[in-house]
Amino acid sequence: MAEAPQDAVEEPHLNSDHKTTDTSSKHQRNGTDPDAQAMVISSLRSQIQDLFSQVTQLNSKLVKSYDRVSDLEDDLHVASSNLRSSSLKISQLELERTQHLSALNTGLLVEKSHVTAELTRLMEKATEEAAQRGQAESARADIEKDLDDLSASLFGQANTMVAEARYGKALSERKVEEAERALKGAEEAVGIMQQQMQTLQAEKEQAEKGAQNMQIVMGKGKWVERQEDSITLSIRLLSSHMPYQEFLLFVAHLRSIHPTSPNPPAMSTLLPLPFLARLLIEDSCASTPISPYT
Repeated sequence: MAEAPQDAVEEPHLNSDHKTTDTSSKHQRNGTDPDAQAMVISSLRSQIQDLFSQVTQLNSKLVKSYDRVSDLEDDLHVASSNLRSSSLKISQLELERTQHLSALNTGLLVEKSHVTAELTRLMEKATEEAAQRGQAESARADIEKDLDDLSASLFGQANTMVAEARYGKALSERKVEEAERALKGAEEAVGIMQQQMQTLQAEKEQAEKGAQNMQIVMGKGKWVERQEDSITLSIRLLSSHMPYQEFLLFVAHLRSIHPTSPNPPAMSTLLPLPFLARLLIEDSCASTPISPYT
């Protein structure tokens, strides 16, 4: 491509030499004036210069045209390669489109609108489940709070019941101790009364003997026959009132269970007895003190 302009440049040189030789030969033949020849030569030289400049411009244009052709060939090659790659890509895209359509028809793929609708439905469902979960958690918190309050109230009631049971137990133990003390006091009172009755009986017998002796001594000399069949008075202890009968039954019960069990009986087995029941009633009512004469 670069050799063609050089050949084109060399051709004007040959033509110019040929023309100068022709003009010189013509002048020699015609025998013209040297000034005219000089003017002709100068014009010819100017024309040659113009030709040289035109040839140079043409060479540059030719070089530019060759460059343009080479660029066009390169562009054509690039365009051809792009065309081939585009054709391959189009074929691939058509194959992918065919596969996509077949997948849509078979159900392996779904459209975007369907996916968007399904995602929207799932989001709404998730939001609803989250709201229900929040309500369930709040209800759970309320139930736990109610359970804590109920547990606290139950513990309080249990503590109150335990305290009441302890108080009742202590009160029953105190009543049992008081009953035991009252029973012991009643036994002592009965013993004292028996001793007093025995003392009164002895004093009465002594008084009767003294009165008889006084009647004998103060008979003023008169004989006073003794009655052989004297009336002997027997003093008996009145035991017809109910508390004393209940006391005797209580003592008899204790004597009956003493040989069978060496340990003292439990107070819970003795409280139903009439005597202890009377003591508990009288102690709770606090109306009158315990007396064997009531």
